[in-house]
Amino acid sequence: MALLNAGEKTEDAIIASGIEHESNPRPSDVSQERSRNAAMQHSQSKLLKTILKQEIRNRGLRYRDIAEHLGVSVMTVKRHLNSDRVPIEALEEISACLGLSLIELVEIAKANDGRNQLDLEHQQESALASDHALALLRQLLYSGMTVDDVIQEYDIDETTVVSLLARLDRLKLIELLPGNRVRIRGPRHIDWKPGGPMRHEIENDLRKQFMTLDFANSEQYFGYEPARLSESSVQQIEQQMRQLVRKIRVLHQVDQHLRPDQKQWYTVLVAKRETNWSFRRAKMHRSTFADESQIA
Repeated sequence: MALLNAGEKTEDAIIASGIEHESNPRPSDVSQERSRNAAMQHSQSKLLKTILKQEIRNRGLRYRDIAEHLGVSVMTVKRHLNSDRVPIEALEEISACLGLSLIELVEIAKANDGRNQLDLEHQQESALASDHALALLRQLLYSGMTVDDVIQEYDIDETTVVSLLARLDRLKLIELLPGNRVRIRGPRHIDWKPGGPMRHEIENDLRKQFMTLDFANSEQYFGYEPARLSESSVQQIEQQMRQLVRKIRVLHQVDQHLRPDQKQWYTVLVAKRETNWSFRRAKMHRSTFADESQIA
């Protein structure tokens, strides 16, 4: 397996700007837009390569290990990880050495890009937390469903959906376009503020879904493993937990093309917490989602 030479299709091609141009734009506007897009693509491709370097270090590998696996020189690997323009195939092959797909690499990069953090105001969170239908529609739209998909699959009338869409637009969570099309504002995955109204609602929902589940008489997987761990081991586990969450997001994207009857919504809870054992049960801390370390 050999890395392709620079000058072929580059990683910039996999990064979409997501900007819709106006009809008949002025030449100056087009030039400015191209400059902004070029700067954005360069920044994003640089982030992808930075993440690759971090993942190589995290696994205790050297460039020599990557080079030997791919059958190329160390200088070739270094060039692809440091040059301005890199073939997509090169990034994909290096990622594969680390057990990552290109899509997973992009997900990691997005999670580490500060610009992808959507910091919702308390008013926005409160509006979602106080209206289940509004929060559910936001979730479905951010998951990739269209308005028509929602109407057909959830048997909700168009008038109600349009009213909810207008509220999401006023909250600046979507941009409502002609024909009830929507454009998502910000990243599709939101890290809700600890202690915030949406986090509170989600924690309550998790308690209802998981704490009342009869694991002994359920086909759902349940794993529970107490262990005495060092700080280094805990950090490794947290890294794998984050990787699992990213993998779930990737699989969600992969299954987008399937028919509704070929897939089902699932909630996966990934959490850990410090445990203090005692022979007197009264002294054991009661588990609450509020003080668990949740990776999402």
